[in-house]
Amino acid sequence: MSIVSILFVIIILCRDTHQMWCLDGSDCEASDTCALCEGAACLRVQRNQPGKGVTVALTCLPHDSLIHTYHPEGCRTELSSGDKLCLCSGREFCNTSSRTSSVLLVSLLFLLF
Repeated sequence: MSIVSILFVIIILCRDTHQMWCLDGSDCEASDTCALCEGAACLRVQRNQPGKGVTVALTCLPHDSLIHTYHPEGCRTELSSGDKLCLCSGREFCNTSSRTSSVLLVSLLFLLF
């Protein structure tokens, strides 16, 4: 492998360690569906908007957010708006992305040198 390829892989691995995002279509009952989310919880909001169809918003809630304290883990539908809200927070899968990427980076460096 060339040095450019190695640097490119390292940049990609390091870039992903600090991002906060969730996987589309997350099933909060599975053990590692929110593994790419850093923070206290992974929130998925699905809205049916006239003219636009279904829109999905995915975000990670920071540790100082209190929404995960007042809402149980899992999915629910708001009766007034029809929005579907999914919250997963009860396990450590919301805080594993930097740990996983660090392990991959160290393994890659070990194999290369």
